[in-house]
Amino acid sequence: MSFYAAFPRSTFIARFSSLYTLYAPGAPLLVVFFSLIQNDFLQGEKTHMLLANFSKVCKDFGGNIIFYDVDIEILEGERIGLVGENGSGKSTLFKLLAGIETPTSGVVSRKRNLTIGYLTQEVEVAMLHKTLLEAVSETSTELAPLAERLSTLEAQMSDPNIASDAEAMEQVLDEYSQAQERYEALGGYTAGHRAEAVLSGLGFAEHEFDIEVGSLSGGEKKLVNLARILIERPDLLLLDEPDNHLDMYAKAWLEHYIQGYPGTVMIISHDRHLLDRTVKKIFELEDGEISSYAGNYTYFVAERELRLSKQQEQYSLQQEEIKRLENSMHHLKEWAKMNPKFAGRAEYMAKRVEKAKQDAVDKPILVRDKIKVGLDADRSGKKVLEVKSLSATIDGHTLFEPFDLTILYGERVGIVGANGSGKTTLLKTMLNLLPATTGTVKIGASVVVGYYAQEQETLPFQSTPIDFVRRLKNMTEPQAIAFLRGLLFSYADIHTPIGQLSGGEKSRLQLARLTLTEANFLLLDEPTNNLDIASTEVLETALDTFEGTVLTVSHDRYFLDKIVTKIVEIGPDKHVRAYPGNFSYYFEKIQ
Repeated sequence: MSFYAAFPRSTFIARFSSLYTLYAPGAPLLVVFFSLIQNDFLQGEKTHMLLANFSKVCKDFGGNIIFYDVDIEILEGERIGLVGENGSGKSTLFKLLAGIETPTSGVVSRKRNLTIGYLTQEVEVAMLHKTLLEAVSETSTELAPLAERLSTLEAQMSDPNIASDAEAMEQVLDEYSQAQERYEALGGYTAGHRAEAVLSGLGFAEHEFDIEVGSLSGGEKKLVNLARILIERPDLLLLDEPDNHLDMYAKAWLEHYIQGYPGTVMIISHDRHLLDRTVKKIFELEDGEISSYAGNYTYFVAERELRLSKQQEQYSLQQEEIKRLENSMHHLKEWAKMNPKFAGRAEYMAKRVEKAKQDAVDKPILVRDKIKVGLDADRSGKKVLEVKSLSATIDGHTLFEPFDLTILYGERVGIVGANGSGKTTLLKTMLNLLPATTGTVKIGASVVVGYYAQEQETLPFQSTPIDFVRRLKNMTEPQAIAFLRGLLFSYADIHTPIGQLSGGEKSRLQLARLTLTEANFLLLDEPTNNLDIASTEVLETALDTFEGTVLTVSHDRYFLDKIVTKIVEIGPDKHVRAYPGNFSYYFEKIQ
């Protein structure tokens, strides 16, 4: 199933048109389409220039080693995914590449005049009072002054006094020609069109282009930074979680933008689907070291298991050989006590043992520390949720039209739709946290609801994790500490106010609540947003063995494919429709 066949006709036209406008305004659409495809093939043919490399790079903070002796090369045209556990140093590596951080030791080299675009979390203060379109269009500080200068020179050319003075007119024309050439080189004449294309691709509606950047949410401001970097088209794009806050349509648009991007792209992402679709090489940061894999994420997972298996086999054989050599050495030393002629052989054998130990591979860590999530619950009645004629309208804006829905015990249902379509509102309406405009919601018999809030607002931010879990379930302090350690909380974190914890740590506390309350109907709003890939996979395993019912909102397509058996879509027309099957099956049906 192709990308273009996977979307409704209107969505396909909007997304592909934005690529068309961005890459080649004025060219026939088919030319653009085939040029993008051709670009993918040609990338594999040409010789790639070295853009940047690390040589024996070490980085530490206050004596805490992040990574050491890292050697990597980044070539022109590459698509690289950077993966690793949270805290492994992925963002630090990006900052070293961008020149924001300096290595503790070693050398970071970059090609002369290399342009780098690094996706940051915060918008520049100067952008806050600009409109969305202005902020994205004015990616170069030279553009606005140049545009003003061109207008001034055009006015001078219309001035009769200058027009009648040949020398003055020639001087104005020369200056105008130079300014125009520079303006064109900076993309000034197409900046507005390209900005509109990128903003549309990332999910902004045309009527939002005139909104001030300062009034946007934190997630939307990050999208402004992403749009600005995409417009700049640097030689090397460093995208740190670029897919956060994107709906499924914008994610698909970003995937195809990256595939057709003329420069080099490195991505940090927890979205396995995006990594599979965009990258052809994986760098894994683990235990302060970096390993390279020549493939996408799925290839990396299989190849990593194969490498670990081979390393374990090699380790076992080497340890057996070391043990054999040590036994021979001990025997020779004993014989040397009785016969000195064995002393030389014993000494030689000792050297062999020492060398074998030095040459031996490290013992591979086959099982890493992962969070422990156990979802056990008593069975509920057969009918878990019954919705009749439910609709929601907020401030005169209809989110979804009246619809009916029944969820039975054991079903796994995913809710999808564009950003702003009302997915979170739908969950909260079902929970009676928000009033419905019309309709009713009925929770079935023996149903115990567990709610995972996207914004973490249901957590007591003034409390500590240990107090939080002990209020959820009667347990001793040692029991509570052991439980939280199973969720990878440090002793210091256990006694830290929840409001001061990271997003990932707050997410793990929400999982703790689902575990301790023994809910049998889980309503999950973007549960994978702040989890690393390893923790997401643990959650997937827990949900797979969970015997209750699941209703989840998610933009994580990989997660939806593994977990859900029914999709509920809030469509662009505000109608709610149900599709049997997982996310991929739903995608096939909406063409």
